[in-house]
Amino acid sequence: MKNSMKWLGAAVLSAVVSAVPAWAEDLLPLKVAAAGGTLHAPVFVAVEQGLFEKHGLDVEVVMFQSGVEMINGLLAGAHDVNTMGTIPFLSGVSNGFPLVLIGHLHGNALAESYVDNVGIAARNDITAVADLKGKTIGLPRGTGAEGYVLGLLSQAGLTEDDVELVNVKPPELPTALLNGDVDAISVWEPWLSTSAVNVPDAEQLISGQCDTCYDPGTVLTTHDVAEEKAEQLRRFMVAFSEASQIVRQDLDAAAEVNLRWINLKDADVMKAAMRNGLNDPRMTQVTVDMYAAKTIPVLAAADRLRDEIDLSVAVDGQFINHAMSEAPEFFSDLDAVPADLLLK
Repeated sequence: MKNSMKWLGAAVLSAVVSAVPAWAEDLLPLKVAAAGGTLHAPVFVAVEQGLFEKHGLDVEVVMFQSGVEMINGLLAGAHDVNTMGTIPFLSGVSNGFPLVLIGHLHGNALAESYVDNVGIAARNDITAVADLKGKTIGLPRGTGAEGYVLGLLSQAGLTEDDVELVNVKPPELPTALLNGDVDAISVWEPWLSTSAVNVPDAEQLISGQCDTCYDPGTVLTTHDVAEEKAEQLRRFMVAFSEASQIVRQDLDAAAEVNLRWINLKDADVMKAAMRNGLNDPRMTQVTVDMYAAKTIPVLAAADRLRDEIDLSVAVDGQFINHAMSEAPEFFSDLDAVPADLLLK
């Protein structure tokens, strides 16, 4: 076991060990990439509460700043699973990368629009999306923050040519806005709430509210890993689903866990940020349909895709379906998925 148990106290550790079934004594290794985003909480909770060990896994978490960096590591074999956003995933598939979606980091299995964890903070003189025309927007390029801007601009009758997009790493965005290097920023939580609270003369312009956007978080692997480590991935999705339910049922406790993993010290901001998004790991036919109807067309129109995407190859429902079948109790607090929306 690597650093998986580093936050567990002795009493908690004892309870976790007693909960580990006999078959899990020989833990299977798995490396999982995560980032400093609020909705990565299920990964951190699963580590701290020993849920990966409970389900027979020895998980090592590798931290990154964005999904773009994660994909490079995944393709190089540095880790086995990414937890990240949709946009780098679809861009990667369009470039011929052997990526496959096996679950959602966050989202809503029944919603036809979803981008709840991303928003824009801007100077106070910018009061509407239309006011962004001619302005400079800081964001991590190639991520969901960029896809969100593209969707909002389209919704407001604007195009990418109407603004200037500047590449800035997520933790550096509040400073860029504070220093006046940019007029607005687009980013996920908790950096959105941090900027709105801590940057004078700036406020949150909009969060979510993009009908043309569909950008759930992804649980991503490669076709080779899906074949070679199928048992690990089945166990991972069960453990991850249990952790997701724990997060949903106590957002404030999950925020406290996040503070130990994300370089942000303001507990109130973290707790507020936890309310923007839903940790629903399920994939349904809605996933495939809305990627095809919304996300892919927006990216294609902005010339972000190199080639067409075959979603029948890039989406594999077997692992989340296994979790839903084997551990339905971990989804009991969510609206049930109608039979006709289950992925085959």
